[in-house]
Amino acid sequence: MLFTPFGVSADYAAGEFRLSARVMCADIQLFPRPARKTGKSKKPAKPKRKKKDEAAKAAKPQKDKPPLVTREMLPELLRLLTRTLSRFRRKLTVNRFLLHITFAAADPYDAVMAYGAANMALAAAGGAASRAFNVRSSDVETGVDFSSEKPTLEAGLTVTISLARIIAVAAAAGAGFLKIKRRAVKAAKAAAKERKETDGTDADPDGRVS
Repeated sequence: MLFTPFGVSADYAAGEFRLSARVMCADIQLFPRPARKTGKSKKPAKPKRKKKDEAAKAAKPQKDKPPLVTREMLPELLRLLTRTLSRFRRKLTVNRFLLHITFAAADPYDAVMAYGAANMALAAAGGAASRAFNVRSSDVETGVDFSSEKPTLEAGLTVTISLARIIAVAAAAGAGFLKIKRRAVKAAKAAAKERKETDGTDADPDGRVS
């Protein structure tokens, strides 16, 4: 199960959009939802459990807990988020990328201009995408139809990833967060100790004066 590829598959053609979940090589259609078979009796709804008395919880004394994230940690956390997203991107596999565009317009000159601009944009984007993602299959075609006034578009995308790769990315992100948190706690304790030695203030590591 850890190495079973799963992901999503999306297709658009003739004004219709379809979204499916990909498990190994099988697609499970999610949108539009397939029609359900009628005739089955619905199971009686289970009675909801009553919520616990919130007043009793509020009456219990709660200890002040230090914040999980402080302002000093934000710059390092942003860098960690950037590295995590980049690592996750490299773990994704683009199994299928399909893009067929036929340009058409009432004025043939407009169709030709749009065709040229699209080809330049696709050439630049295609090179960057091939370096950024692991693309296994790519099918991109553009054309011009002078006999029509409406352009046509057909697109498809299948992206998969395995659970093992997700766990690897999450573990690296968790280890990075723990390092940042450990450094922040040490810095807070050092600052509190310096304040106490300077002015005699008895402050805890979170900056609260006792």
